[in-house]
Amino acid sequence: MSDWEQVSVKHAGGEDHLLENGTGSGSETVFACGKFDSKKRPKKGDKYDITATPKDEIFAMDWTATCTFSGETSEFKVE
Repeated sequence: MSDWEQVSVKHAGGEDHLLENGTGSGSETVFACGKFDSKKRPKKGDKYDITATPKDEIFAMDWTATCTFSGETSEFKVE
């Protein structure tokens, strides 16, 4: 399980970020991140574009995943 920094989450294909400069853990297949504002939490079952930088690395990685748990810390899974 990896630690991630500079995490951003937005609706797949959308422009508005629900999370910017967050932190996360996991892999590109199962990933948890936060801290989401109570008014900007992802919706369970919806797809989101995630951008994150592995801890102590320079280059960010991008992937699309489905929200499996929505909260202050939310979980996503690639299906």
